[in-house]
Amino acid sequence: MRTIRAITKRQILEGIDGHPFAEVEWNPTWGNPPPGQLIPCNMFGISKRKYQYAMWTEVFDEVGGIGFLTYEDGKLVGQMIFLPKKYARRIGLPTSRTNENLESTMVIGCLVVVREHLNEGIASAMIRELMSLCRNHGFRRIETSVDVRPPGKAEGNTSFFPFRKFGFTIDETSQGWESRPETRMCSCHILQV
Repeated sequence: MRTIRAITKRQILEGIDGHPFAEVEWNPTWGNPPPGQLIPCNMFGISKRKYQYAMWTEVFDEVGGIGFLTYEDGKLVGQMIFLPKKYARRIGLPTSRTNENLESTMVIGCLVVVREHLNEGIASAMIRELMSLCRNHGFRRIETSVDVRPPGKAEGNTSFFPFRKFGFTIDETSQGWESRPETRMCSCHILQV
């Protein structure tokens, strides 16, 4: 059975499933986690940047959340981390330069699904949850950096594939990660109901 849970403030302070956020230093040489394992988003490898660690509780208090965890039969299989654009800019995440509305734009900083559970709708379910949260908290736009290559080729990057069905479009003028030429920013306007 699949469940999506919001990351709690306690998890921000204490960690997720035994991985304290402030102690995990992500190392690009690790590559992808071993099969069936999900390493917490590298946005939390911040033990040397105390201001960023404290920022997550501030974001939680302001927005009511920072992300979602997806479990399949009790096992962690997916994670999404998001934050308002004003915070994303503060910590150097890629954002679209064609939209300067920092207050009403949410940025997905991390979207990870365990390899064995790709193409099962997990990323789509988390995107849907975020769109609902954005509607309820007055955010009118979502942005994220994606790999524009075909599905299956986006090794190490977030694929554009799950975003397109929600009306996200690629901004060809905004590079995603500078060190990854295959990435671009994509965005979607949230319809308020």
